[in-house]
Amino acid sequence: MSERAHEWSRGEVVALLQRVDLFDGLPGDDLNSIAAIVGGRTVQADERLFQEGDPGDAFYIVFRGAVEICKARADGTEEKLAVRRRGDGFGEMALLDDVPRSATARATEETQLVSVARDDFQQQLGGDSLALRMMRALSNALRALSVRFANADRAQESFEELLVTDEFAVSRVMQASLLPRGAPKVTGYDIAAGTTTEKGGRGSSIWDWIELGDGRTALLSVSVPRDGLPPAHHLGTSRAVVRAVAARTSSVADLLRGSNEALASAGVDGLDQFIQMGVLVVSADGLEWGSAGKAPGGVIRRDGSFEQLGAQGPPLGMMGGFQYKVQSCVMNAGDTAFVLSHGSQGLFLGAADLLAQLHGKPAGEIVASLHKAIRKAQRDERSETSVLYVRRH
Repeated sequence: MSERAHEWSRGEVVALLQRVDLFDGLPGDDLNSIAAIVGGRTVQADERLFQEGDPGDAFYIVFRGAVEICKARADGTEEKLAVRRRGDGFGEMALLDDVPRSATARATEETQLVSVARDDFQQQLGGDSLALRMMRALSNALRALSVRFANADRAQESFEELLVTDEFAVSRVMQASLLPRGAPKVTGYDIAAGTTTEKGGRGSSIWDWIELGDGRTALLSVSVPRDGLPPAHHLGTSRAVVRAVAARTSSVADLLRGSNEALASAGVDGLDQFIQMGVLVVSADGLEWGSAGKAPGGVIRRDGSFEQLGAQGPPLGMMGGFQYKVQSCVMNAGDTAFVLSHGSQGLFLGAADLLAQLHGKPAGEIVASLHKAIRKAQRDERSETSVLYVRRH
């Protein structure tokens, strides 16, 4: 590996950064700031850029050439995860934390790389608005490596597809075992919740409820937005982590922060199966709301007015050190609140309109009607959706 004089202009680097998912959505000034701190590397064909287990100290973007990302199997052979080409980035987590490399990167031909050192990057972020924008961008920008064995044989590919199908079947069984048998009882409220299941689904969403350290009840919507390991494995892991943290805190912000720290420290670089979670705490004083990722929620007042519950931070496990915020909401008689595990803004607003029309019906019937409407709206692209519903009486 060698360092050469940069063979690119500032404009070329900015154009390259615009193609990288990690920096998607950043304005031109921020891209220029990052372009000012990049370095360059040239690696020859079959040369390793870094080895699995090496310290991670830089993020790389392919300027010219190709890099193969591999991981060691238990039998000593290598599994090819992906090939990165011009405009593709890899090693993102090195910018955020001092963690060992989880895979090996090897050039398949002479390759020029744009590099961003972690120390330079973090100094550039400092405490200004770029840091905040990066946190928001990360929730949508990081992309998982596609984990599959490098085998071009058609029969082998068919076998792998069968394994994926079986994997989701197991995930659906696990999902069913994680769902509560019934909603909790809280004085002064009608509460209902449920999760749609789909034939051939991924087993990627559940609802749940827990008691915080002060005895208050917290309703949870949980989802895993991407594939990789069986989604229900991550649902079960996050469920256990949240319960452990809840036993020693009464703060929603601390619940999310502690769960995030535990999941982030156990994460694997390149496998971004992060957890989207909405937390709705029900008590005599009203509601508290906190969220990790995009779990849309809202409050419909008895007079028909609508208030959307805001997003409070990135998905659990994405990045350590994040301080989540909490939103408090007074609930008067006839007011209702609802949360979806995920969904577009249009789907969410449609759900709010339907709930306003079903105001006087039993809570369980309202959730069933909402699930039916969501499945109809999703048509052939149905996904498992969890719904939380709370009404003050």
